[in-house]
Amino acid sequence: MSLPPWFSKLYNTGIHRYTWKLTFPKIMSTSFYHAELSRALSEQAFGLARFDVCRGSSPHEATASVTLLEGRTIRITLTARGYQLDGDQIFESIEGLLQAVSAAYEGRRREALFSRLRSLS
Repeated sequence: MSLPPWFSKLYNTGIHRYTWKLTFPKIMSTSFYHAELSRALSEQAFGLARFDVCRGSSPHEATASVTLLEGRTIRITLTARGYQLDGDQIFESIEGLLQAVSAAYEGRRREALFSRLRSLS
């Protein structure tokens, strides 16, 4: 296999003497799971009393303490498998999990949806 003429010219000009170093930018100090769980809960904040995503879980999961509108506090863990409720049942979406555990969340979600629909007309 022969090299194209431009490669030989480039090599002969001295490029072979340089050391190339691949550097990666410092992306985020938090993991994907931490950022995703924070984002998902922030989007659902209208139907929650409060939430706190715990720092330093692991790069492969994130855990949050969530206080529902009813006053009950639950623990949600996000992994590659999905959103896990208190170490038990796994849900594909945060909405599905919150609908399953909080009637007040479902009511607020419905109100928010109808409010958005009314604003469109």
